[in-house]
Amino acid sequence: MDSSPLFICLLVFLLFQMGKGLGNGSYLEPRLDAAAESCPDDYYYNETIQACVSTDTTSCTNHQIGKCPMTTGVDEFCLCKDKHLQIWKCPEGTYFDANRLVCRVGTVECQEDYAASACPNSTASDVFCLCIDGKWQLNYCPTGFTFDDELKICLNTGSDDGELPSSSGKCQRLGLFGDPADCSGYYHCREKGSDIEYFRCSVGTIFNLISFACVAGAC
Repeated sequence: MDSSPLFICLLVFLLFQMGKGLGNGSYLEPRLDAAAESCPDDYYYNETIQACVSTDTTSCTNHQIGKCPMTTGVDEFCLCKDKHLQIWKCPEGTYFDANRLVCRVGTVECQEDYAASACPNSTASDVFCLCIDGKWQLNYCPTGFTFDDELKICLNTGSDDGELPSSSGKCQRLGLFGDPADCSGYYHCREKGSDIEYFRCSVGTIFNLISFACVAGAC
């Protein structure tokens, strides 16, 4: 029996179904909807450039790239275009280096060196993390101080003036502790119970939290 008519009918049916799917955009809608839902607050998904764009204008410099002002993935960065921020992704397998403003091969936990933040895996109020070589490094505020994630500094408990700790505080442990508000500053505790001493590295140097020494660099 000749099966040619049956084959032709089946082919026409399949082409018709494919045409329906492509015509109503059903293959595109899930991808665009997912992208739109992933945009941060005050951003919308621009289908033309396929990127999240800020709804309000900013004071950014046109065509300038940098770390986004809100929390994003380590492989994402912001581009300023016509006073609006656009969120873009680095190629797969790379991350955005916020210090050098380039996409680099590798994996990291954070983007900007010496940027202070609340530690992602800690709920303690007297600790904070500094980004060092792409890794979060745990640090402690002096005794009696808590870390303010908005101001990015350690504040005296019950104080709202934003002042940095002074020698009036007492040390809880021996050691050197970096200043989350100033990468050239550090606290020195000579022994438990002694007064907290505050120092700054000389001009052109920063306090290195790995070697616990002042090394050449800039904030």
